[in-house]
Amino acid sequence: MLIKKIMLIRPGVRFQRKRFSQPLGLLYLISVLRQNFPGRFEISLVDQALLNLNFEQVKNKIKDFNPDIVGFSCLSAESKEMSRISEIVKKLKPECITVLGGPHASVFYDQILEKSKIDFVVIGEGEITFTELIEKIQKNKPIDSVKGIAFKKNGKIILTKPREPIENLDSIPFPAWDLVDFKIYSKVTGMNVYYKAVPWSIIFTSRGCPFNCAYCHQIFGKKTRFRSPENVIAEIELLTEKYGIKEIHIIDDIFNLNLARAKRICDLIVEKKIKIKIAFPNALRGDIMDRELIRKLKQAGCYSITYAVETASPRIQKLINKNLDLDKVKQAIDWTFEEKINTHGFFMLGFPGEKKEEMEKTIKWACDSNLLIATFFSVVIYPRIPLMKIAQEAYPNFNFSQWERFDFKYWAEKSFYAKATGINLFKIQRNAFRRFYLNPRRIVFILLRLPKNLFLIRNGFWWFLRIISISLYKIEKKLFYQNTK
Repeated sequence: MLIKKIMLIRPGVRFQRKRFSQPLGLLYLISVLRQNFPGRFEISLVDQALLNLNFEQVKNKIKDFNPDIVGFSCLSAESKEMSRISEIVKKLKPECITVLGGPHASVFYDQILEKSKIDFVVIGEGEITFTELIEKIQKNKPIDSVKGIAFKKNGKIILTKPREPIENLDSIPFPAWDLVDFKIYSKVTGMNVYYKAVPWSIIFTSRGCPFNCAYCHQIFGKKTRFRSPENVIAEIELLTEKYGIKEIHIIDDIFNLNLARAKRICDLIVEKKIKIKIAFPNALRGDIMDRELIRKLKQAGCYSITYAVETASPRIQKLINKNLDLDKVKQAIDWTFEEKINTHGFFMLGFPGEKKEEMEKTIKWACDSNLLIATFFSVVIYPRIPLMKIAQEAYPNFNFSQWERFDFKYWAEKSFYAKATGINLFKIQRNAFRRFYLNPRRIVFILLRLPKNLFLIRNGFWWFLRIISISLYKIEKKLFYQNTK
């Protein structure tokens, strides 16, 4: 098959709490395609939610570009949009080949092939797999020999041998940053919620996580692979010098897993006098943090660190295989706060079998901490991850066959937990936010430490007004009932 044009799409729609980041996986694919097939393909990149495109507009882009291959990368929350666009592709051009990669693909490859218009699913890391797949398609050779893919053949789903993780991450060329309009991303809400300097960019410095948290998809595997500090610094220099980037958001699973390497990256930034602001919106592991790294991060330009705590219940920590040492996490948060780095915390409410008292313990732990920002997520139960088995054991009479109807967004108001228990988890979340943020000391430090720019004012003021309005409504309601007695 003759392939001239490749379109890569990150599907998705905007919603109130949407967080944006550059489509790093697709940008890496493009750079690898350029390296392996120099000048051979015309490539188009479409970020649907960023551009706020409806399906008719996406259809027009596909029609105008007329691709031979359309590749998607998506999370499960974006799978409906992916499926809809794949149908559009096939209606416009039935012979166009469709390929899906990303976290959703790696977990639900068989259902994707059964229910959407996807020809091939790439499982796990896609750089080598996608390149080999294109090469086989071009030469009309059997696809079965390509590792790490799933496809249908004679009505039967074929799953090839697993693809080995890429050991030498330095061998992967830097993402195709030339295709990114950083100015647009600087106008939307990123993973870190706010910025200290724009334009900004996300960056990966490692892949994989050795821990066994029951809620994780583990797309990058259990073995952590690291880019060398020199390779990381080379990309940061490229971003700052060529593209004018002033802030980076490091989104590794656990950046501080190798403390010596993390410190070396900080030292190189200082030695090379790179002027950059640094944030960690994807969370570090608090119980392996040390104060020296926090100080070095501060010297390198770090202003924001997120810690993934999830729960303050020792029982739930053990149940979900997170196994955090909560005392050490609290110490890391205190150190970070003392170094005047903004402290963020992630918490999850509504684990299978979790009691109200355990959620209360988590909320109180957050409120009593030196965190400036806290996010209380509702637990999402995905099939084919360990948390599903835990949920089935906790609720043996619940109809898990209806999982597809669940809302896969982190902010689901009608969560799995609420459906299984009848407990209003949304109300618990709402009260958690109210208690956390309506703390005079915390309000003072938020006003003192968070950057004073229009973006933060616009987003933060909206949240503050919402919390205040909820609280005033509750007070007014209480007074009303007292006065009518």
